[in-house]
Amino acid sequence: MRPLLFTECLQNDFVAPVRAGAPLPNALHVGRAESRRLLGDPDGAWVTEGPLARFLAEWGEGGSGLASIHIRDWHDPADPATRAHLEHFGPHCLRGSEGARFVAPLAAVAEARGDGAHVVDSAVLSDFVGTGLESTLASVLAGGGDMRAGIIGVWTDFKVRNLAYDLLTRTSVTEIAVCSALTASRSRIHHRQALEHMASSLGVHVIDSIPGFLAWLGIRGRPSVLVPRGRAVPEVGCAEGVVLSDEERRLVEHLFRDCGRVSLEPLSGGYSGSRVFRSSSLDRSGRREVPFVVKIDVHARVARERVAVESVENLLGAASPRMAEYVDLETLGAIKYHFATMHGGEVRTLQRAVRLAGTPGEVEGLFDNVISRVLSRLYQTPALEALQLFRYYDYQPRYAERTVERAESLAASTRGDALTVEGVDGPLPHPVRFYRRLGEALAQEPVEAACSWVHGDLNLANVLLDGTGNTWLIDYYWTRFGHALQDLAKLENDLKFVMVPLADDASVGRAVAWERELLGQEDLLAPVPAPPGAAAADPGIARAHAAVARLRALASSLLVEAGAAGRVGAHGYRVALLRYSAHTLSFQECDQRQKRFALASTCLLADRVAEGLR
Repeated sequence: MRPLLFTECLQNDFVAPVRAGAPLPNALHVGRAESRRLLGDPDGAWVTEGPLARFLAEWGEGGSGLASIHIRDWHDPADPATRAHLEHFGPHCLRGSEGARFVAPLAAVAEARGDGAHVVDSAVLSDFVGTGLESTLASVLAGGGDMRAGIIGVWTDFKVRNLAYDLLTRTSVTEIAVCSALTASRSRIHHRQALEHMASSLGVHVIDSIPGFLAWLGIRGRPSVLVPRGRAVPEVGCAEGVVLSDEERRLVEHLFRDCGRVSLEPLSGGYSGSRVFRSSSLDRSGRREVPFVVKIDVHARVARERVAVESVENLLGAASPRMAEYVDLETLGAIKYHFATMHGGEVRTLQRAVRLAGTPGEVEGLFDNVISRVLSRLYQTPALEALQLFRYYDYQPRYAERTVERAESLAASTRGDALTVEGVDGPLPHPVRFYRRLGEALAQEPVEAACSWVHGDLNLANVLLDGTGNTWLIDYYWTRFGHALQDLAKLENDLKFVMVPLADDASVGRAVAWERELLGQEDLLAPVPAPPGAAAADPGIARAHAAVARLRALASSLLVEAGAAGRVGAHGYRVALLRYSAHTLSFQECDQRQKRFALASTCLLADRVAEGLR
């Protein structure tokens, strides 16, 4: 496949950097934030070091046989054919003006008109109407071989989407990809919606990472050095016991390239394998900068998280990280986050805060704070949508087999369709009774469920707090619009099976008695059952129950807000709880008694979920 690159309207009037306080050049400019996302810091070396500049450098080193078509808006105000367009959108990209010029990183490539580079002038929304694009493309395609076309530029919801549609309907080019990191619109919501439409309706590949986009185009090389020669790299220090690989260090050096020194302190941020750090940095004049959070992971995961953060940051406000910068290298990528008000005092995870809480009232206060400051913002305006919950929660036969194997390894004994667990009176229903019917579960029709934006992996280590009550979420890789009760089920799971200390077999029995009461809540709009006497007297269970009760009260309010009324059965919530309790059987952070508690819960849940299939 020969690669063909289209750039769409990467011109000053649309996307030029705008410094703080300066007005936008016209109504069609994508805005400061989106310009910075595409081009880099307007006060930095964006012309050579920003995302677009680095992409074009990599593209230019891709070898011979490359072809590129650079489309620009090019308007003659005296031309009657374009007068209506200018009257509707306002003056912009007038031919020969500075606003009509390509932005600096692209100008050096497009205006040089080197081998394989073509410029097409467009006066209306369709690049094929009244332009030379069709003949230019014919000459490129005449070179022989199948082409795959990559598109970058603005606006995603007009020019980029129209170009993809026209290529598919007017030409022989059928392999098309759009890089979300190098496209933008004035509205980020419309940007994401356009990408989703192109993927679902047009079959366009939407690629979130720049290295992934280059690889799709067949450009395999990636930069090994990001801080230019001749510029001093910052001194990078790490907390005791923390070691950075060479690639990780180069990422940090680039993200803090204008600093004299940066120190990194690890943050416990869940179990995804990402490395998360809080920075303390000094600029080259010795002035202390605000703290940032740096997350490092393989670049595909970093790109997916970047997209998720872009989707919810306007909902969460100061509780959401703001991306200062992102960068990719050979295998890894990194995001540099700025968290509003994370400037002083100890920052700790909700998990640690719960462990240190002395009373159920303190735990309830912690969750009231998290709900009011963050979760109520994220779960705004839930609505009832059709959802196949077993598929949504990724129930699969191979996972079922592993769950059954782990259950039998943790059980004291198994006999037929029952098993016993140390510390728990009597036999429990073997979860295999449900998993035998998994095909039946997966074949069920979708049901109405409350849906909203969800974090998607909300364990207690993905919530950060400081001493003044400021609260943030981290690790957005799984963030999506989905089952509104998903996060609440995940938090309940971790509160029960990770946070409740079980010192002996008797404590396992008390915990399972508590779980039986919780599973007895048949109506999610009803009050949460209290723990039985012996369990209520257990300090660990009492603290966890205070949080679980607060989460289930939030679940009830979300269901009501979504339109549920009367009685809401617990089947859908149990499907979510079973997904997580079964997974807990393999958790490294749980001890054996906690895993036995999770096993007992899995047995009871699987039996209830199987009943729900009837």
